[in-house]
Formats: sequence, C-alpha cells, structure tokens
Amino acid sequence: MKPSSRELNTPLFLLRCCQVGISIRDLELLTVGMVMDMFTEQQNDSYKYPRMATQEDFDKF
Repeated sequence: MKPSSRELNTPLFLLRCCQVGISIRDLELLTVGMVMDMFTEQQNDSYKYPRMATQEDFDKF
C-alpha cells in the first residue's frame, strides 16, 4: 500500500475502522493511534519477509 497524503478525517477514520472490523461500540476502548496501528498491521499481513529473525538476531538486538 502506498503512503497517502490525505488528511485523516472522520469519514476516512470510520472507513479504516470498518476495514479492520471495529464496531462503533469498540471505539470506546481504543485510541485513534491504536486503530491506525491495527490498520497498518493488517496491511503488512500480506508482506513476505525475506527471512525470519533467529534467537541470535534477538540477542544482538
């Protein structure tokens, strides 16, 4: 997904909520940032990573 230069407004935010499957009732428990993070992660689900991190990679981190 390419970056968007569109300003986040209420209709766009509600569209993102629908795309992730968040109901209006669920929004009482979430912040805007959490919703956007969920949307971003959903978009990343289809990305094929070139390699998986090993325990050694985590230890170096």
